[in-house]
Amino acid sequence: MPLRCLWLLFPWVLCAQAPSTKVWQKQLETWSSTISNTRLENVQWSPAGERLTYSWRTPEGRTEYKLVECATGQVTSAFDAEALAAALRKESKPKADARNLGISRVLPQDDGKVWIEGSGFVCTWSPDGVLVKQDASKAPDLKVAPTAGRIRSVGSSRMLSASRYGSKSPDGLWRVTVTGNEVSALATSGEKVVYAASGGKATPALPPGFAWSGQPAWTPDGKHFALWATRAVPVRKYLVKDSVKQTEKEIDYDKPGDDKTQQLACVFSLAGGYRFPGADVLPLAMNTDRLDWTPDSQRLRSTYTIRGFTGHGIIEFDVGTKQWRKLLTEEDPKFVFTYGSFYRYDLPDETTLWVSERSGWTHLYRVDLRTGATLNAVTAGAWVMKAVLQVDEAAKQVTFVGLGRNAGEDPYYRHVYRVNFDGMGLVQLTHGDGTHDVQFSPGRKYLVDTYSRVDQTPRFVLRRTLDGRELAVLGQADDAQLRAAGWEAPRRFVAKDRAGKFDIHGVMVRPYPFDPQKKYPVIEYIYAGPQDSFVPKSFSVWSNAFREASLQGFYVVQIDGRGTWNRGKEFHQEAWRNLGDAGLPDRVVWLKAASRVEPAMDLKRVGIFGGSAGGQNAVHALLRHGDFYKAAAADCGCHDNRVDKLWWNEQWMGYPIGPWYAANACLTEADKLQGKLFLTVGESDTNVDVKCTYDLRDALFAAGKKDLVEFTVVPGANHGACERGDMREKRLDFFQRTLGGPLPR
Repeated sequence: MPLRCLWLLFPWVLCAQAPSTKVWQKQLETWSSTISNTRLENVQWSPAGERLTYSWRTPEGRTEYKLVECATGQVTSAFDAEALAAALRKESKPKADARNLGISRVLPQDDGKVWIEGSGFVCTWSPDGVLVKQDASKAPDLKVAPTAGRIRSVGSSRMLSASRYGSKSPDGLWRVTVTGNEVSALATSGEKVVYAASGGKATPALPPGFAWSGQPAWTPDGKHFALWATRAVPVRKYLVKDSVKQTEKEIDYDKPGDDKTQQLACVFSLAGGYRFPGADVLPLAMNTDRLDWTPDSQRLRSTYTIRGFTGHGIIEFDVGTKQWRKLLTEEDPKFVFTYGSFYRYDLPDETTLWVSERSGWTHLYRVDLRTGATLNAVTAGAWVMKAVLQVDEAAKQVTFVGLGRNAGEDPYYRHVYRVNFDGMGLVQLTHGDGTHDVQFSPGRKYLVDTYSRVDQTPRFVLRRTLDGRELAVLGQADDAQLRAAGWEAPRRFVAKDRAGKFDIHGVMVRPYPFDPQKKYPVIEYIYAGPQDSFVPKSFSVWSNAFREASLQGFYVVQIDGRGTWNRGKEFHQEAWRNLGDAGLPDRVVWLKAASRVEPAMDLKRVGIFGGSAGGQNAVHALLRHGDFYKAAAADCGCHDNRVDKLWWNEQWMGYPIGPWYAANACLTEADKLQGKLFLTVGESDTNVDVKCTYDLRDALFAAGKKDLVEFTVVPGANHGACERGDMREKRLDFFQRTLGGPLPR
């Protein structure tokens, strides 16, 4: 479920029984050996960012190093291997061979030379072929380009804060002491101010159960400070057992509906008195976070989140009026995706860049922090502003990742754009029908644009950041030998959803070897966690969850149905109080449409598997769509959202707990199970309470479904127990037994 469980996003998947394992492993190794250059390796920039080196595999299997003059786009060899070997033989390495120099690093320098480190030598090489020996300890401080990675939600912030933390005031004239529920400030002059927690003269009382905590956050002028008022409650403990190591440990594990520690920002004046945000500003079911004083010492700002995730925003205390107010708020009666859509970047002119879904789409806005008024939309339209990559305060521009803005392309493909703070001057920096990752040069004058699709190998292009202009093609992976060896790319497919409104995107992989005269069973890999979308978009020989199962005679598919993120609020909020839906009606419609273009699909034999939230999804497939799905494998599933962790489940199911929690629990519908279920759990799961699985097992057995369930506890295993090699083999064996193999058409 949570993004930290990376195996959910890139699972190692189904394996076969031991004898056949060697067959498919050999096939995968064969395929992998027929293609190279699927990543741009050993990318290095010169300190000024004007020169670039990288390595490239030749068709003969040798590694070449390329040098790029970024301003002109000229691509040449970084050095002549034969000439370098000859020079080394003269200088220091009598047996130097151009085919075996053992090059480990090639670093471009601003003066036109390249620094080369190899087996037994370190030198610089100039364009005119002059070699100079160097001391390895004096390697230049050059820039390594960051690896292009999966871009996630915006989910970060930057606040301008003039707060100074500590018991002493900035001028050193006062010291604050917190003793129990009493706060006092003592001046060097002997003057003392006491703040009584029970309420004193003109001093409001703390809410019941609250006490002071944390270090004071002082205004720059030292006349006010802020503290947290905290209501601390015991956190539920979860006992994790490991019979292999013979250990037990308790971890903190709060669950939906549990009482939670709360904290409120409170402001104290050295002139006496304090103020906390009362119920007129924030109900006590809310928490505040951060203590940010403005440089003029006049306002304290703090972010807040509503319990149940129906809103978040900024509250502000004004020293002059001695009043709190809501400065900026994003609220929705269903949910605001605080983890995915929260972003705040405060600017020196008292404005902030703020992400909101107020239009129905995730976008960036510029807001006046003095009034809370929105000045303008920085991005807008029926597409998603996915992630802010850079804020250039001097140029007043934002570089960001956008999804779905390019008509005719898969709406999940990433592109990089730049736009002015006022929303004008939008420039697309990446081009090409595929999903893009970028690596910027030092100074960000240039970028390397890497893009691919599941059915198109990666292409590497050097672009100018000013306007996205292509300066040089650095290369593209050649898959001719891979395809000649029998490999087929995943097939992209789009069908309308259950209501005929939204396009539903997915991919399918054919069985290998494939015979169009046969009918093959189908396995769907499902993970419908609402925190993201999950269908692979970039090139991979293995294609995540697909290849191993396809080599055992299955079609394998993956689909993003309604309820997942990155397609706008309406698409996303299908998940609200509705996790049992899992977009399954969309998936069934998609599979039926796909079978019309892939008649070798046997929709009378469809299986489904997943873990964590995907485990819950797989079980619901048999409970609610057992007329379509005939077998399911569910690992470590959050089968009861009342039992799983608080933060993930309350985000989608809300607070307080209502009847919809029980309605979405798998065990509530245990009597509806159709088809065979392979149910697994790791004994030592620290992510999802194992009680979710045990309770489901008990409910299924009580409902008379024991003969349909194969239940396994994996000793000592944590979350993702079924991704162990032996369990993957058992899972695939389960599908082979329940769905069978290819049949004549």
